[in-house]
Amino acid sequence: MEERRNKPEFDSSPTKWRYNFTKSFFTFWKTVKMYGGENERIDQEIALFEKVLNFFFKEKDEIAILFDGIDVKIDKVRIRGRRQDDKYFEDIYDLFLSLCMAGVVFKKGVTAQDILSFFRIIGKYPVGREPKVQAYERVKGELPDFDKITTYPYDPEESGSLPIYTASQSLRRIYRNLAGEYLEYKKMIEMAEAIPFRTVERNVQDLISIANENSGGRIHNFILFLSSIPSYKGSFKASSAVSRAILSVLVSLKLGLDKITVKRTGISGYFQYLSRDLHKGYMALSRMDEFNYSRIEAALNSSFRITDFTDEGIGKDSCSSGSLSGEILKVVSYYDSVTKVWPERVGYAGPLMSRQEALLKIIKNSKNGVFKKEVAEAFISVIGVYPCGSLLKSFTDNKLVISGGRFRSFSDESTVFVINDNLELEEVKNVKGETLVYIPRSAGIIYPPELISDILNRYIGKDDKTDESG
Repeated sequence: MEERRNKPEFDSSPTKWRYNFTKSFFTFWKTVKMYGGENERIDQEIALFEKVLNFFFKEKDEIAILFDGIDVKIDKVRIRGRRQDDKYFEDIYDLFLSLCMAGVVFKKGVTAQDILSFFRIIGKYPVGREPKVQAYERVKGELPDFDKITTYPYDPEESGSLPIYTASQSLRRIYRNLAGEYLEYKKMIEMAEAIPFRTVERNVQDLISIANENSGGRIHNFILFLSSIPSYKGSFKASSAVSRAILSVLVSLKLGLDKITVKRTGISGYFQYLSRDLHKGYMALSRMDEFNYSRIEAALNSSFRITDFTDEGIGKDSCSSGSLSGEILKVVSYYDSVTKVWPERVGYAGPLMSRQEALLKIIKNSKNGVFKKEVAEAFISVIGVYPCGSLLKSFTDNKLVISGGRFRSFSDESTVFVINDNLELEEVKNVKGETLVYIPRSAGIIYPPELISDILNRYIGKDDKTDESG
């Protein structure tokens, strides 16, 4: 860690600047506490603090320093002091504990005067006291109504107690965690940094547990619909990474693979196209503090990717992975890639197909030996004949609908979301597959964000044990 921090490429590393943030936060607080805010040292510290904030504000609108009773985190990334000059971490713990504060968020546009005012107030209070909720209430009472600074309380009586999530809420959290961190991981690879692998492992493991307990019904439908979302906060690659992880997990479970293999396959699907530089990707994924097979397998599988999604391209010998996990990734990455519209900056060059066309191609190419037959059959069984997210028409009432569940066959019944001509959600109902038909030229359709949000909200709020056919 020490050697990497001193390398030139580390200068623009998010890891380095997260450490800079924690150190600057502490030293600014200590300086204001000592001097009050009216001298040259204060000016130097506030200039440094603004420099750190501006590094993060280049790509995001806010940056948070958080405390959960055990760790200090910058946004969601755990920070731990390891060098001789990182001893201030214990003092940061004491500061947050004494103030009973769980986090501070600085938003883009925050002024130097507001920053100084904030530190003057928290600098008035001594550290090292037993944490009490009233301490935060006193601090909060003195803080002005800042537009660009937000604080959160820490309750020592509730520390260590995890929130209780329903299955659907957990799935939403898993999706946000994986998609939200993906672009950060891409930066880490460019900076030759090791990836915080356990975050991905934990979320994929949670996904497996939920999927394993919900092989049918509304929760399974929700998992499938999440895999159909084309982008997350403007990132097509991040959304695609989560889609590959979800579908890889579901197919692996359908094939009856052991849990360790399911997890490694899901992780490999997530990281498969993380970096165009295979050497950098391998090094970042395989670097480890302890021997970790999941890292090794993800690193190896990241070097296997399809670059030509045409029938001729996927039939090349170079596209044969030689492992069952690789065969799963091959089918999943093919389906995910050809059914989405990719912006030019992504560099994808391949056919665009409707979801049904992609399924037919998978069946055809499995007969030709391009895709492993048992994997192709498991994949189709998992997502059904009208995959979630498909735009369809009900010929019983001539209404537009979006598939929201798994139709195992054309005679099965499952969930659809009825929409009007303005692509607004009208109702949710169950229909038989035989009453639906694909809409020609609907391949790659992108629904309005408001519609996606309305649909996602329909999966939340019910009793998660309620089972629906599909």
